Amino acid sequence: MSETTSAGILSIGAYVPERVVTNDDLAKVVDTNDEWIFQRTGIRERRIARPDEYTSDMAIHAVRQALERADMKPTDVEYILVATASPDNTFPNTACWVQKGLEMGDIPSLDISTACAGFVYGLELAAALVNTDSYRNVLVIGAEKLSSVTNFTDRGSCILFADGAGAALVTRTRGLGTVLCSRNGARYDYDALNIAAGGSRMPASHETVEKNMHTIALKGRAVYKFAVQKFMEMSQEACKRGGISPDQIALVVPHQANVNIIESAMGRVGIGMDRVLINLDRFGNTSSASIPIALDEALHNGRIKRGDYVLLLAFGGGLSWGYNLIRW
Repeated sequence: MSETTSAGILSIGAYVPERVVTNDDLAKVVDTNDEWIFQRTGIRERRIARPDEYTSDMAIHAVRQALERADMKPTDVEYILVATASPDNTFPNTACWVQKGLEMGDIPSLDISTACAGFVYGLELAAALVNTDSYRNVLVIGAEKLSSVTNFTDRGSCILFADGAGAALVTRTRGLGTVLCSRNGARYDYDALNIAAGGSRMPASHETVEKNMHTIALKGRAVYKFAVQKFMEMSQEACKRGGISPDQIALVVPHQANVNIIESAMGRVGIGMDRVLINLDRFGNTSSASIPIALDEALHNGRIKRGDYVLLLAFGGGLSWGYNLIRW
């Protein structure tokens, strides 16, 4: 498929809440300190939403920015995909809240529940919808209020998570932000990363609430090992399928989970950290929102130029993973 007819990203928008929570702030809540957190994660601070600021609210802010940059109206959108692990509620889904908030009409509105890998899943789906001429303009949103599902008594996990949203408008791009190839996958591994309660297997009860079973639980070492291996494998596969070498990748935009994961994986592939976008020091781990927030920063800081190959890499709950190779 030629560049003139391929689906790709026309515009990006992003939003993060105003409230900044530093490592020193967290040290007042759990037994930790700035040095301990930074050495293990690369995070210095993160953004936390207001109690009355919901996942769909942040998504709507990001969408408005993306549409404004594309000179489009909400009614120009024909399909909404929202990747989130912290939806407004079980149903209606968060995409429907976005549809309602922006008065988009009765268009398809779908949530993707693969946690941190959700945005790359969504981008592959959106490109397929556009490339098959099923829809012209598809919104892919990553939005999270992880502070609502974080256990702030667990110092191993509460230091990681944050809130925010990013949105990409996928359409016929005439060679701008063309999605060249994507691949997603998943393998069941409940113990590595989960929210145990709240579904049909374990409905809400006094016990599940008292035991913080509605919050994120993870096994850091298992996730670290998995993520490093998958980032390395996906980088190699993306280059092979795209017909390029790692040296030709201008920028890698990975899920902003842990700087040590990213450095280890990129070192094995031979991609220097000068070609990797890192902003988790300022925004923490925003799950499905981390890649579009980082991509927005890269585009508007001049880190991406016409003709550049850009690789998006993510892993998440499931365990799930995925990548998108884009030519700008």
